[in-house]
Amino acid sequence: MTPTGTQLRPPRSPRPSRLAARLPRYLLPVTVAVLLAVAVVVFVVVGSRGPTGTPAHQLRVWVANTKLGQSIGVLTTDDHNVARALAAHQATNALHTVCAVLYQEAQTANDNLPSPDTVVTQTLAHAYRLEYDAGQACYRGAGGNATLLAQSAHDRSQAITLFHRVLSRVALVTGQTVPTTTTTGPGGTTSTFL
Repeated sequence: MTPTGTQLRPPRSPRPSRLAARLPRYLLPVTVAVLLAVAVVVFVVVGSRGPTGTPAHQLRVWVANTKLGQSIGVLTTDDHNVARALAAHQATNALHTVCAVLYQEAQTANDNLPSPDTVVTQTLAHAYRLEYDAGQACYRGAGGNATLLAQSAHDRSQAITLFHRVLSRVALVTGQTVPTTTTTGPGGTTSTFL
């Protein structure tokens, strides 16, 4: 009460706007979170479309990033190592080693697929499968199974033919040849496929 005898009213709080009165307090942070999530999804979708540019540019980038020439060079070196080990009639353990290296390298190279070019992808997938199968047949036949060793030799030969096709296709699409020289091997030798 006041000295004059009137009763005091508590001060009125400011009146909220109509929009604020209708929306719960948690809605603004939820709305911001939803908009942020949508923005992230759009960014991921747009950013995951893969390489851009011409087919030639995409293939050139893929060849460089996957070190295709080196992979083919390594596999052909492994093929030659298997052939040399077989020709030298090396012990089963030595044959197991070179054969295992061949199929493991084929698996590793296969992990680089797909390429941006369907023909390259399909041809390489077939070549890598042949190399893997050749390594497996060699490994299983290392004890003297002539049938498996002949299958290994056939598969390795077929894979080499497919590697030539891939390199020709890459040159056709990109206008550039792919060097397949590997690093220096045992005895200071290098392997060049082309």
